Amino acid sequence: MEQWLVCRVVLHAHRRRRAFAAVRAWTALEPGTRAALLLRNGDGAVFQVGGLVRRSAAGEGHSRVEVQIPWDADLSLAAWARKAVKEGDTAVLHGYVAQVRDTALSPLKLVYDGYAVLRGSFIYKVLDADAGRYLLELLLGSGSLLIPLKYYKYERKDRGAGGDAGVFQLPLDAVRTLRNWGVYDPDADAVRLRMRVWAPQALG
Repeated sequence: MEQWLVCRVVLHAHRRRRAFAAVRAWTALEPGTRAALLLRNGDGAVFQVGGLVRRSAAGEGHSRVEVQIPWDADLSLAAWARKAVKEGDTAVLHGYVAQVRDTALSPLKLVYDGYAVLRGSFIYKVLDADAGRYLLELLLGSGSLLIPLKYYKYERKDRGAGGDAGVFQLPLDAVRTLRNWGVYDPDADAVRLRMRVWAPQALG
């Protein structure tokens, strides 16, 4: 199964400000280095885009990597996403997920493989694991979406409910991608998704 990262593509409709793809990755990339991205849309089509890393910042258990992409790729991605960008305007695409070429995960330990409930931006699941940083993998048909996330575990306080409760909070980019692909509507009822959770020690 192919594994993809949460991504948003920011498009600028003028040449002085080029487009960039912001990827939520598990490893930092040195600014100024060349990077090749594979971008997959909701229909399963994959496009390769080359560019320069313009920014790489550490997040909570992940890195926010921004790769500047060429002007012609900017226009093509907008067309493939059926997104009209007005002259001088900026648009954000959430219909793509990404792979960064020549980067790989270290060996990981599987903590959970099964189903969980997604409601709003929260995935509710009690795991036999401590609170902390994990790699969440949502299994979506022919591909899986990898999201470095923090797992929160706490004791239930409501009457009649005993034991622990656990939750992951999805980033807004991930929620918008799932909505764009028709997997989940955060304004509708909750949905049950298949997921895997991987141990954090190999995430660096």
